[in-house]
Amino acid sequence: MDIQNHFYGHSAAYAAHAGMTAPRHIAGLVQHGWTPITPISTHFADLAAKAPEGSLFVWSHEARGWSEEESLAQTGFRSTAIGSPFLYLADVAQRSGALPPKTIPAVVIPFHGTRLVEVEGDQAGYAREVFEREGSAVVCLHVDDLQREDIVSAWTNAGHTITTAGERRDPEFLARILWLVASAERVVSNRLATALMYAAAVGTPTEIYGPHFQIKGIAETSSEEYLQRIWPEFYDASTPQSVLTELAERELGRSAMLSPEDLREALGWNARSIKPAFDYWAGAPIEKALTVLGVKKREVGEVVNGVKLNPLDFLKHPLEHLPDPLPRRVTVSAVKPQIPAPLGSGEASAA
Repeated sequence: MDIQNHFYGHSAAYAAHAGMTAPRHIAGLVQHGWTPITPISTHFADLAAKAPEGSLFVWSHEARGWSEEESLAQTGFRSTAIGSPFLYLADVAQRSGALPPKTIPAVVIPFHGTRLVEVEGDQAGYAREVFEREGSAVVCLHVDDLQREDIVSAWTNAGHTITTAGERRDPEFLARILWLVASAERVVSNRLATALMYAAAVGTPTEIYGPHFQIKGIAETSSEEYLQRIWPEFYDASTPQSVLTELAERELGRSAMLSPEDLREALGWNARSIKPAFDYWAGAPIEKALTVLGVKKREVGEVVNGVKLNPLDFLKHPLEHLPDPLPRRVTVSAVKPQIPAPLGSGEASAA
């Protein structure tokens, strides 16, 4: 019922597992990233009240940072766990032998901002620290960070190679992330976030170090102290990889994964209805606009440490949350991103 369902190739991964040739409109809302607090308030706040009952789809009810009971008490809405798209895609790729070999010593995925949410942190200092510890690394930047010359130059000037998983509406986004975390001998970041969960889930060693990047405007639940306290295993170099993999799979919803038939049923893909399409093209955009502009009040209760954005921030990028035509294909394997050859190597760019 909303464009966020199709961010990062998530609906394309679900559709592949469900045995479909392309995603369809989803009768509900789908979590689109790992979060240390309930997705009801972080991802669904503007539209939770408009989703059909039982269709606020989260990845897991075994996440440490929140429980279904706490989320219900805080927001007033129940959620349904169906497993993360990444696990479905990784399983499909692994069964078909499509996961790449480990050919990259280190992939770095810094915590990122967006056009609407600013991240505070020393990019140049972190880039230098990574070079001192890893040498020249492959650095995956969020596509919005690629638009900022100060961030790009911080990493290239320090001697690193930059790539990206693409636009968040690209159905192969998740497949490129899968390729990167599976190809790496280790994945590095400066704070616990979605990419490290993905890496740990496929058995790739992870490490967190460097300046902690903070989302401007929020504190406790994204602070380094909070993340270390709730998920200490990711900050302890002596933690066995098997422990991290098991923990990541719980956070990503391994036990909640559905059969192809049950997934189609949950997402409303077994029946034809015009309502999800209407909500996608008209209902959700209007509802979000009314909420963002302050005309309508959110119904999820207190948004803990939520980022309070000025409506003018949204007006600067009016097309950011408007719908697009749905993806026309599914993703069933890892996809190698564009990785420029290091300067002086004489090699062509790889695709």
